[in-house]
Amino acid sequence: MKTLFILSLLTLFSTSSFAATAIKLSCSLRKNVIISSFKYHLSTMKWGDHFQIASGVRHAKTQDNIPFLVTRFKNGDNLIEFEKSQEYFMVYADSETPDRCYLKETFTYDIIDLPRYHKPQITTS
Repeated sequence: MKTLFILSLLTLFSTSSFAATAIKLSCSLRKNVIISSFKYHLSTMKWGDHFQIASGVRHAKTQDNIPFLVTRFKNGDNLIEFEKSQEYFMVYADSETPDRCYLKETFTYDIIDLPRYHKPQITTS
């Protein structure tokens, strides 16, 4: 019994726990965009000093029956992701034209390394 408990603890500590996965995209209108995806379909989007959240992912298909995912952020922007081909498009709230984005990097956040958002300080001259 004691040996089983110790083996369970070793297994627990040897497997790394990930809190989120993230992708860094290069889009023509928003140069560097980081999309982080957490459990329960919570997503965040950060570019420059801007930060948005989204809840949920919608599954859809093109007219040619190609599956894709749509993540709608609270500001009205939509991230369209073709998982199979790893193609990404942003459709901004004020536009109907998709902005092609290119995948620059993928990474994961460990539970202890979750990013924090800090509101930029406004300085007066």
